[in-house]
Amino acid sequence: MQEGAFAEGMKAAKLAGGTALKSVRSAESCWIDLEAYAWFERKMLRALSEITRTYFPFEIDGFAEGIQVLRYEGAAVTDGAASQPGDFYDWHSDVGSSGSTRSRKLTFVIQLSDPSDYSGGQLEVNTTGDACPLPTEQGTLVAFPAFALHRVTPVTQGTRWSLALWAHGPAFR
Repeated sequence: MQEGAFAEGMKAAKLAGGTALKSVRSAESCWIDLEAYAWFERKMLRALSEITRTYFPFEIDGFAEGIQVLRYEGAAVTDGAASQPGDFYDWHSDVGSSGSTRSRKLTFVIQLSDPSDYSGGQLEVNTTGDACPLPTEQGTLVAFPAFALHRVTPVTQGTRWSLALWAHGPAFR
């Protein structure tokens, strides 16, 4: 994965409410305006249509936020030992109590990195009481309800890149 222009705009990733809390989330992110990439938005709308028709029959209005670019760095190593843990995002849901996070219904994650470029960094979803690892193949799109608990385990080596975006709609009834 080429870092390109994204590396310049990366900042400490925050929680849904805008708080930075390193004990829960340690990663970097930047936001891209979805409308600036109309071709990508069209692809995501087609995927959204198929996913809601086949798997999640939620009432959806579309995408109401930009695209979040995420970078998870592996553990820093000095003198052969890790000096600090690698980036991670502990168990959480993507639904918040304010702003656009209130209307999130589906989370989309696109794996940008080749899985051989990093170790750890497993995206897991827990909807049944057990952690379920999701596919790591480069280019894979996974979708799950935004209210589902999920996490990214610590990256132990290398760098994991991904995109996240959310489909929005009226409150569940």
